[in-house]
Amino acid sequence: MLQIESVHKQYSTRILLEGASAHLRPNSRVGLVGPNGAGKTTLFRMILGEESPDKGSIRKRPRLRVGYLPQELETIIGKNVLDATHRDLYPEHEAERILMGLGFSEIDFTRQVEKLSGGYRMRVALAHLLLTNPDVLMLDEPTNHLDKPTQRWFEQFLLDSEMTLLLISHDTAFLDRVVTHIWDLRHHKIEEYRGNYAAFQRLKAERDAQREAAAGRQAKEVARVQTFVDRFRYQANKASQVQSRIKQLEKVKMIEIKRDPKRVKFKFPLPAASGRQVLELEGAAKRYGEKVVYDRVDCSIERGQRVALVGENGAGKSTLLKMLAGALEPDKGKRSVGHGVTLHYFAQHQAETLNPEHSILQSLSEVSHQAEMNFLRGIAGAFLFTGDDQKKPIKALSGGERNRVALARMLVEPANTLLLDEPTNHLDPASVDMLTDALSDFPGTIIFISHDPTFLTRVCTRVIEIEEGKARSFSGDYEYYLWKKAQEIDSIKESSDDLKGADRGKNAGPTRAMASQAPAKSAAGDRRDLNKTQARLEKQVARAEAEIAECETKIKARDLELANPSLYKEKSTAWSDLQIEYDGWKKDLVRLTARWETLSAELEDVKQKLTAFA
Repeated sequence: MLQIESVHKQYSTRILLEGASAHLRPNSRVGLVGPNGAGKTTLFRMILGEESPDKGSIRKRPRLRVGYLPQELETIIGKNVLDATHRDLYPEHEAERILMGLGFSEIDFTRQVEKLSGGYRMRVALAHLLLTNPDVLMLDEPTNHLDKPTQRWFEQFLLDSEMTLLLISHDTAFLDRVVTHIWDLRHHKIEEYRGNYAAFQRLKAERDAQREAAAGRQAKEVARVQTFVDRFRYQANKASQVQSRIKQLEKVKMIEIKRDPKRVKFKFPLPAASGRQVLELEGAAKRYGEKVVYDRVDCSIERGQRVALVGENGAGKSTLLKMLAGALEPDKGKRSVGHGVTLHYFAQHQAETLNPEHSILQSLSEVSHQAEMNFLRGIAGAFLFTGDDQKKPIKALSGGERNRVALARMLVEPANTLLLDEPTNHLDPASVDMLTDALSDFPGTIIFISHDPTFLTRVCTRVIEIEEGKARSFSGDYEYYLWKKAQEIDSIKESSDDLKGADRGKNAGPTRAMASQAPAKSAAGDRRDLNKTQARLEKQVARAEAEIAECETKIKARDLELANPSLYKEKSTAWSDLQIEYDGWKKDLVRLTARWETLSAELEDVKQKLTAFA
C-alpha cells in the first residue's frame, strides 16, 4: 500500500532521517512514535508529497486516497458546522451522525466555524475527513482536544472502520487501544514492531537488551584480537598471523549502541509564598453572543492547592481559567487576587504566540532582558534543549518542542501560582513525565486543565467540575473524584429503581397501616443505605491499606538496595534508574496515604450516622 525505502532527510546540518525504511500494510493501524523533533511530522509531509526526500523514495499504490488531519488547521470562513463537514460531498445524514458522535448537538450545526474554539474547529475538520472515507487516514495528534466520551466514540469508529491508519500520538493509552503496529522513529531510523504501545515497550526493551549483549560480546572479541596484534606485531615468526588478524579487525562492523538522552529533572523556582487566599471569583458571568457560559459562578482557590478543572468540551473550563488568570474579564461579578500572588498563565495555544524567527535562547531572553545567558542555557537544558539545539529558530521546531519552549519561559521569572491549559499537548511521554514530576514537587498553587488521566492522577489534589454553568468542588484527588461520581451514579440508579417500585404500587392507595409504617420504613431504608456505604468504604479502606503496605515494602527493599556500596563502584548508571523508580514510589505513598485519610474520614462519618440510629 505504501513503501518507505531508504529515505534520507536533513535540514542544513540537522539529520532527521538516514536510510529509513518501513512498509504500511492494508488494514493495519500504525502508531508513529518517537521523541519530539525526531521528524514524525516531516515524514508525514513527505508521504503527502508536500516535501521530497533528499535520497530514497516513498512509493504509493496507484490511485491511493489519503486523508490527513494536521496539527495546524486551515481556517474555514463563511461556513456553518454542517456545511463545512460535508463540503464537496453529499451524505448529509452521515455528516450529522459523525458530528453528533464528536460531541456536537443539532443546535451547533448552524454555528459558524470561525467562531468555534480551536478544539471544536479540529473536530469539524476531523468529521469532514472521516466522511471522505479515505484508503489511508493520517492523523497528527487527533485526541488532543477530545473529552473522554468523544474519544471513546472516536476510538470505536476507528476500530469499526476498514481504513488503514497512520497516526502520530503521545497518548499512550489511546495507542494501546487502537493500533496494531508501532513505527518507532529514533536515531534517524524507523523500527517496526507488531502490537500496541505496551507490546512495543516490551519488545523494544528485549531488542535493546539483545543489542547490548551482542555489542558486549563483539567488544570482547575485538579486544582479544587487538591484544594478539599488539603483543606480536614486531615478531617476524608471527607476521602472517598478525596481518591476518589486522584484516579481520578491518572487516568488523561494530554494533552501535545508541542510547536515548538521559531524562532531565527540573524544579519550578518559587518566589515568596502568597497569602492563604490566592484567587477568587464572586458572581462571575460570561457569555459569547447568545451563548451563556456562566450566569453566576463562584470559585475560590487557596494556597498550595493543585486544582484540576474537569468537564465536557464546551462546558467552559478554559473560560473559567482565563477569568481566574485575568486574561478574560467577566461580564459581571468580581475577581480578587490574594496578597503576594504572582502568576503565570499558559494558554492552550501558547506556543503559537512565540516569535518564529527567534532562536530558543532569544525566546527565553524575551521574558527577562536581565537574565544571564548561562541561566537561560540551564533552563533550556532542563527542557531537553542542549548544545547547538538552543540556537534553533522556533519555526524549525516541532509542535512538542515549541510547547517545551513556552513552558520553559515560565521558569525565567518564577511565580507562586501557575494556570495551565492543556500543558501536555504535543509532548512526548518523556517530556510529560518530566513536567509531571516538576509539577508534583511544586509547592505553590496550580490550576490546570488536562484530558490526560495519568497526569490528572499524579498532579491533582482537588477537582472542580464544570457543568451547565456551575462549578462544583471535590476536596480530594482525581481518583477520589472518579469514585465519588461512580457512587453518585449508583445512588441515582437505586433511586430510579425505588421510583419504579413506587409507581407500580401507587394505584392501590395508601392504607392506614402503610401510612403508620412509612417513617419506620424510611428510617430503615436510610440505615440500609448507610450499611451499604459502610461496607463499600471498609473495602476501599482495606484496599488502600494493602496498597500502602505493598508500597512501603518496596520502598524498604529499595532502601537496602541503594545502601549497597558496590552499586556505585562500577561505571554503570543502574543506580540512577533504581533511584528514579524509588522516588516514584515515595510519591505514590504520599498519594495513597492521602487517599486512605479521605476514605477513613468518610467511613468515620458514616459510622457516626449509624450510631444515631441506635
